[in-house]
Amino acid sequence: MKWNECKKLIAHDYSNTGGQRNLLRFFLSVLRNDSFMLIFWFRIGSFLKDKTGFYHLLYFVVKQIYRHYQFKTGRQLPIGTSVKGGLRFVHWGTVVISVHAIIGENCTILHGVTIGKTHKGTPIIGNNVTIGAHSLVIGPVRIGDNVCIGAGSVVVHDVPCGGVVVGNPASLISNRGDIERKGY
Repeated sequence: MKWNECKKLIAHDYSNTGGQRNLLRFFLSVLRNDSFMLIFWFRIGSFLKDKTGFYHLLYFVVKQIYRHYQFKTGRQLPIGTSVKGGLRFVHWGTVVISVHAIIGENCTILHGVTIGKTHKGTPIIGNNVTIGAHSLVIGPVRIGDNVCIGAGSVVVHDVPCGGVVVGNPASLISNRGDIERKGY
């Protein structure tokens, strides 16, 4: 990863938290916003991971800071995971993401989520996906763009673009990106 790409991803993550273009507010977000704080150190660690020389020592320091924030927030997002810009964690709580997972832009992940690998493969999450609390996305699953995964869902099959899935195992209740409420 190049430094310019890392800066763009950090800026995208920051703007997704509702941040304003102000240097003081940026540093306050790094210190106060637990979601952005974790993602900020994740991006810096991912940038430094494969570097050599002085960068290797700097990577060790960043990795320790990042590990501290992982324990503090209960989120496991291994450095080097393929995550595009705009990732957001809404609530405190355990989140476990496989290092082999691929996560698209502007994804929102709530507490208690597991995105895990099986012996068959790893999930690929599209853009603008919201994953509800205590959901599992496991195996070689492809989640399309603009998908909403309901709380407590267990996703083991592909979800088309614009789909809304709920249940265990998850079933498609809408393919338009919204939930039809007839009779309520």
